Amino acid sequence: MNLAIPDIRTLEIHLPPSGYLTSCRRSYGAGTRNELGVPLLESAIRDAAALGYNFLAIAGEQSISHTGLSSLCREAHRMRMLTTLTTRAGLLTPKRIKSLVMSIDLLGIRYEAGLAQNLDPVRKSEIPFALVYHLTAANIGELEPAAAFAVAQGAAMFQVVPAQELADQDMATVWMVIECLRDMHREKLAIQVDVLNRYNLRQDPARFDAWVRGLTEKQTALGDLITPLVIQEDGLVVPLQHGFPLSQAMGFLGEAKLEALARVWIRDRAADFCQRYRRVLTSAPMFADLRQLLARSSKGTAMSIVMPLRMATGV
Repeated sequence: MNLAIPDIRTLEIHLPPSGYLTSCRRSYGAGTRNELGVPLLESAIRDAAALGYNFLAIAGEQSISHTGLSSLCREAHRMRMLTTLTTRAGLLTPKRIKSLVMSIDLLGIRYEAGLAQNLDPVRKSEIPFALVYHLTAANIGELEPAAAFAVAQGAAMFQVVPAQELADQDMATVWMVIECLRDMHREKLAIQVDVLNRYNLRQDPARFDAWVRGLTEKQTALGDLITPLVIQEDGLVVPLQHGFPLSQAMGFLGEAKLEALARVWIRDRAADFCQRYRRVLTSAPMFADLRQLLARSSKGTAMSIVMPLRMATGV
């Protein structure tokens, strides 16, 4: 879950299947291999905290049963980061809910039919929870009753996740409804929309150059503009969203620590990323998802893959 509010800077981790967390390997030419395990991810969490990230999001509905979940959340808490994951209510057995009490600060629960009967154990656990509403063109009209349901059930947050195919006109309607709902449920329910667009852009484009300069001088943080920072199942680190084009990737964990990957990306690619961001902004509709537009603009761009990063970082 990506919380689109100004003071949240998210590290998003996509865990490989539980049985592979200590032995997941990826081959990429010449027999070179990369391992992704709990110690590596714990190190990445520590590096992310130093890079300005303060929120750990564990992706994937099945992550609730992952053997490495508690260890990763414990490390995040040690770094003073908050933690979240999103799952389905049907997966929330009493035993699993109990295991989350010390690990998860905000539990996302997918909004779906029959949800109410499964929420009582969550409320009793006193874990703050968000109802996650996957928005389509067909269910825009149900936003208001869904938000009212979230209030009635004691949710701390109502998180709206729009489908990619929603048109700019649809998203304009959504934002109008969301602003009305915020007024209706003020001080009862936080309402967030999981989209990055010109309407809720967190960084003034005029300050992009200052952001890049500040990164090297440690006056600004990577997370001020790049959030979420995503670690995929194969260890590839990318900005903004899972599957972002390789041309903007930072590299693979295991080939270098996250701190080193970020340092090289800041030196070699941050300025290009900001130039591309500006170009996208000049023609972007007000409510279009900038992450999607940036991803499209980056596809097919020449890239230097992991080996140059490895040589540059000296690891």
